[in-house]
Amino acid sequence: MIDCPLNIAAVPYCNAFPLVNYLPEFLPGAAVSEYYPSAMRQLLVNGTIDLALMPVAELLRLPKAKIVSNCCIACNGAVRSVLLCSRKPIEQIRSISLDTASRSSIMICGLLLKHFYGLTPEKHRLETNEDANACQTDAFVIIGDRALAYQPSDCWTYRYDIGELWKSQTGLPLVFAAWIGNSSKVWEPPVVSALELSRDKGLQHFEEILDIKERKGVALPMSREQTLDYYRHAVVYTLGEEEQAGLQRFREIAEMCSEP
Repeated sequence: MIDCPLNIAAVPYCNAFPLVNYLPEFLPGAAVSEYYPSAMRQLLVNGTIDLALMPVAELLRLPKAKIVSNCCIACNGAVRSVLLCSRKPIEQIRSISLDTASRSSIMICGLLLKHFYGLTPEKHRLETNEDANACQTDAFVIIGDRALAYQPSDCWTYRYDIGELWKSQTGLPLVFAAWIGNSSKVWEPPVVSALELSRDKGLQHFEEILDIKERKGVALPMSREQTLDYYRHAVVYTLGEEEQAGLQRFREIAEMCSEP
């Protein structure tokens, strides 16, 4: 346990619960707030936050930032919480609406379409409060709890899991998010250890975490049983050697495609 006055940001999605739920126990001096992924880079740059559970794609725009700890949100195949839905086969997509909550998922989807399918579809915004089924584009991408709860209408014939697409094309895991900081005070071993201990306890107490959320009135995007299955079989929470290789592959493809 370390009593460190840190300002920490986490994504407001259920896949973050196992990483964040026990942080107060191991970092009692920290203040934890929730933000959409698209807001975190600027908050980190201007010093509003010291540490963020944020998209790893933002590292391409944060040259001084580093991944802190071996905690992550990743997948090694289907992830269920980042979806590409389309009216037509992926090869025929010419326009796409993109969830404004995450620039990272927009980038990942753009890289997949460009590098592996030779596509650069016309991009449109999909606001967080907008009905995805009402999109007029060929396809759309949604993320997080919104994707987990999504019920498609009949016109969206094709449904692609971004984690599954990445795995099929690269043979590697896809890393979505990690703890990232650009200040030396969050790179210290006690902070790293606290993040990993919080994660380890979270992975051992999925049921307890959901009990806590239920008592607080937090609504889940799907049933308790589905959420537990998602934690146990869809999300990878440790940045191991394969995940590092997947992250490196992502960086290489981003450089080749020259995505901003």
